Amino acid sequence: TQHQKDMVLNQAKETFNDATIEKLDSILTVQHLGVNKSDIVSEINEAPEKIIVFNHRPDTYKHFKQFIAVTDKLWEMRQDFKVWIPLLGKSNREYVVTDKGDKDWYYKQLQKCYVGFSPKQKYGGWSVSTTDGMMNGVPFIMYNDTYYKELYSEGDFFDNGHEALTMLNTY
Repeated sequence: TQHQKDMVLNQAKETFNDATIEKLDSILTVQHLGVNKSDIVSEINEAPEKIIVFNHRPDTYKHFKQFIAVTDKLWEMRQDFKVWIPLLGKSNREYVVTDKGDKDWYYKQLQKCYVGFSPKQKYGGWSVSTTDGMMNGVPFIMYNDTYYKELYSEGDFFDNGHEALTMLNTY
C-alpha cells in the first residue's frame, strides 16, 4: 500500500541520505491485491442476519482486544446480534460464533453478515479479509487510515472505540 511505502521511506530516512531516499522512492511501487471478477457477487443479500464479522487473525497486531471491548459494550446495550470470528479457536462469550469451513462455505457465510470490522493494523496494510467481505456484499467499517482509504475511500471510517461502537450500533 502507499501507507507501507511511506513507512519504509520514513524508516530509511533515519539511515540514508536524501539522494538514496529519492532513488528508493522511485523504485518502490504500490502493489494492490487484485480480486477475480468471478468472485464478486452480482447481487447483494438484501436480508442479512445481524452478524458482525471479524474475519482477521484475532491477534494483538490486529487490535483484537480493542474489537472485543467494543463488542462487549455493544452487547451490554443490546443482545440481538452475533459476532462471527472464523479464525478464533473458541470463545466464552455467548454472542461469538467461530464456525469454519472451506472457501466456498466461507464466502456464503460472509454473504449472510450485516457488517464487517476492519481494525487498526500495525503493519499498515489493508487486508484480504476486508476484500473478501466486500466482494461478497458486506459493508465494512474501517479504521481511519490511508491503507483502508486506498481500498475504498468512500467507506465508513472510525478513529476510536467509541466511534466504532456508534457505527456498529447504527448498522
